[in-house]
Amino acid sequence: MRASAVRLVIVLLWTSSLVISAAADESLVAWPPELKGAVRGTTTFSSDELLDIPDAVRNQAEDPKAVPYEVARRPPTVELAFHANLGPDAARRRLWSSWGDICVASDGRVYCAIGDHGNDVGGDARCFLYRWDPTRKELEQVVDMNQVVPPMEGRPSWSKVHAKIDEGRDGKIYFSCTLNDGNRARLSTYGWDDDLPGGQLYQFDPSTGQTVVYANLPARRCTATSILDRERNIWWCNLEAGEGNALWGLDLTTRKPVLQTPDASVAFNRAFALTRDGSIIFNGDDHIRKLDGKSRRILDCQATFVDSPGMRCASEETTDGFIYGVTHGTTQLFRYSVQRDELRFLGPVFLSGGYTTVIALSPDQRYLYYLPGAHGRAHQSGTPVVRYERATGRRVVLAFLAEYCEREFGYVPGGTYGMKLSADGRTMYVNFNGHASERLRPKHLKTDGFGLTSFAAIHLPEE
Repeated sequence: MRASAVRLVIVLLWTSSLVISAAADESLVAWPPELKGAVRGTTTFSSDELLDIPDAVRNQAEDPKAVPYEVARRPPTVELAFHANLGPDAARRRLWSSWGDICVASDGRVYCAIGDHGNDVGGDARCFLYRWDPTRKELEQVVDMNQVVPPMEGRPSWSKVHAKIDEGRDGKIYFSCTLNDGNRARLSTYGWDDDLPGGQLYQFDPSTGQTVVYANLPARRCTATSILDRERNIWWCNLEAGEGNALWGLDLTTRKPVLQTPDASVAFNRAFALTRDGSIIFNGDDHIRKLDGKSRRILDCQATFVDSPGMRCASEETTDGFIYGVTHGTTQLFRYSVQRDELRFLGPVFLSGGYTTVIALSPDQRYLYYLPGAHGRAHQSGTPVVRYERATGRRVVLAFLAEYCEREFGYVPGGTYGMKLSADGRTMYVNFNGHASERLRPKHLKTDGFGLTSFAAIHLPEE
């Protein structure tokens, strides 16, 4: 063989080996990536740089519609951990993401969930529940839903938790899983069976680590929205995949349904609020509706969300009778008087707005906390952590997380659907969506605020 031909063969073999090696490397990428400075998977940081205002925020502040804001004088201390133990070939799963609100249990531990938004109809999806231990500063996977509901050919599998995670009066943790789109549950392509007839309510026992199917939702229905009336021990959810949305209540003591409202009784279905008397405030077609806690009748209220389908998130009712929240689309803070049925708008959540899916009232009811930019967009405003003072309307940014985290850890927190405060109000717990920076990101993943999830404990400094 001529020398030139030999060289050509060598080059071809070398090139082929690179292609094979690249493909192999892509499938063997460790995911999540290693977190710099982590101990038991958690890294801790604080810096005055968390208070630096990003250029994008300065530019957005020039908008005439932008509301004024302040920046805190002292930075928080943050503990950050990636959700781990994602199973084989984790880097190539479709879309690691988190979609539901989290739970701070009575013992101080925090529960959150993620999923891969995978092939749910084909039975190849992953969904996990995690627990944060604030004493050990450790994030631990406690439930693998494919162990609870084993995958079977022709049967769907759960790809995320979108409804709330709650602690019941019995100290057990309750949650419900869903599909990539719960409204598809009615389609014939989803092969439900007697063991998995549709959405289910699961119960996790912290003392044993066991998870059981506690109750079945109505067949071929799923839920993305729930709320627990712990005083009356009733779990309420919105039923999707019918001829419109409906409220459904389950007595956790008897495991029996207490009510199912007619389909289409609920309009925009992503949030409702619980009043102190056990009533449910929810979105009607063009006004607020109320399920009366005593009569269980649906009442039409007079208050209406102007230019918005309704509330996207809501707080519990304050002792002076108000519910606070954020509208969908217009992203306005609002205050609703339960007794007077009056709605007042308080301006954009931050600057000119920002999609906000969860809001928390401080234990002393002085402040509201939230993170705008939930659907992967938070980093466009620096991933701000915002505190709103009820009495004055002051908006204070407690930290801008995006630029610091990207520079130090190669990670960009992109927004959240799950946030709660500790019992003393001193720590904010956040289940983040996010993406890896260019130096850590597999080529098939995008820099769109998804693909790499994390949990953060944000310790707020003294006033």
